[in-house]
Amino acid sequence: MSITLLDEKLLATESTPWETWYELMADFRAKNGHCLVPYFYMTEDGHDLYRWAVKKRHDWTWGELAEEQIRLLDELDFIWEQQDDPWEKGIAELMIYKAEHGDCLVDGEYKTKDGYELGFWVATQRIFDGNYPREKYHRLKKLGFVWSLREYNWARAYKALEEYKTTHGDCCVPKEFMTEDGMELGLWVQEQRINLHYNYLAQERMEKLDKLGFAWAVADDSSPVVFVDRRKKDGESRRA
Repeated sequence: MSITLLDEKLLATESTPWETWYELMADFRAKNGHCLVPYFYMTEDGHDLYRWAVKKRHDWTWGELAEEQIRLLDELDFIWEQQDDPWEKGIAELMIYKAEHGDCLVDGEYKTKDGYELGFWVATQRIFDGNYPREKYHRLKKLGFVWSLREYNWARAYKALEEYKTTHGDCCVPKEFMTEDGMELGLWVQEQRINLHYNYLAQERMEKLDKLGFAWAVADDSSPVVFVDRRKKDGESRRA
């Protein structure tokens, strides 16, 4: 397609009111979970929504789009800067996944209904944490992307421990205790004691648990004295 013909097609989108196009885009977003309109996509009533999206990006780039229009499209998570297609495919599928499951915690082996390896794509994004173009990073962040599963799981378990203390009055969680959503909180608590003993527990985490009144040693520990002594020793060395 020649540049002249393409320009004519883009300009032709202006013959339809902006509000009509916006409603069509909002409907596409509601049905698909994203605003990544496929190449040459036409609505059922014959509107070239793909060309309109291209024209809006062009207008935005050159400062020709009204602030109110930008705000409305932002509410739809409209993509202003089209990135490489494989990455756009991945985040589009992730948006659909979140709409269905409520989070971005995709299992590593997960595949979409059409066979797209979304779990692999998500794992790949974590590898590049800290080396992302700003625009991509903010789009993932806005979606609630979890960069570190280890940090996420620790924070989730800590919150569960807070809830346990509110209910039971202490942090002496039995080893076999599980939360209603299946988290093995008793084993996690035991793991924190072991991590402290072997000096694997970060100081920040130890201090958070201390403030909560964490039970570093309980009656059924195999070596409760060792746990207590190690904690006191570390505290004394930091005060020295």
